[in-house]
Amino acid sequence: MTSATTALLRRLHEQSQTEVIARAQAQFRGSSEEFLILAEEYETVAPRLRGRFLETLGLSSEDFQSSQDTSLSLAVSAETGRFLRNMVLSHKPARILELGSSCGVSTLYFAEALRTLGSGVVVATEFDAVKCAQLRAHVGTAGVDAYVDLREGDVFQTVSELDGTFDIVFIDVWANLYLDLFKQIERLLRPGSIVLADNMYTAEDAVRPYKHYLDDDPRFSTTTLDFESGIEFTVVVS
Repeated sequence: MTSATTALLRRLHEQSQTEVIARAQAQFRGSSEEFLILAEEYETVAPRLRGRFLETLGLSSEDFQSSQDTSLSLAVSAETGRFLRNMVLSHKPARILELGSSCGVSTLYFAEALRTLGSGVVVATEFDAVKCAQLRAHVGTAGVDAYVDLREGDVFQTVSELDGTFDIVFIDVWANLYLDLFKQIERLLRPGSIVLADNMYTAEDAVRPYKHYLDDDPRFSTTTLDFESGIEFTVVVS
């Protein structure tokens, strides 16, 4: 990864963390001292318990999922970003579909890995025009334009216009849309395609129908990776 991209990602991760902490503190009903204590405790909680723990802070990922406020960047963490990058480097996908790109942090991890490999494209989807503009700027700064195909607009409309198959899909849209969206993209998958879905712990109630759908269908082999916000790792079997 280039030094310019590393510096850009560091800045974007810091910005996202600042946004989330500010939102949590604004919603928390208690003193600043109590908030800081709970924030420190959150870091020690096992990932699978963090969704419930967040409720004690007056905040959860589901608040973001249902919010009309698009000011938050909602970036993936650095740990999740490194995982996405390594997935690309190991599986060498020709086509990646990113459902919910926000301002492009996860897009940068995908595109940087594709640049290392020397081929491939990530189709990035985002509804919000402001975030799309930020994504374009970030991609330009990182110099990975050749590996990113940004589709602006409603994600369901975007998906309906896609054809061919994708080797890796990353789902990070409103959690209550996961199942409906997955059903729309099934035709774009092939045996061996990998589908990664974020927020399985921090939005566990909203994503439960999606999880059950995968668990109950022999066409898919799926498991929840126990780190960060919980990532559902699904392989298309047939």
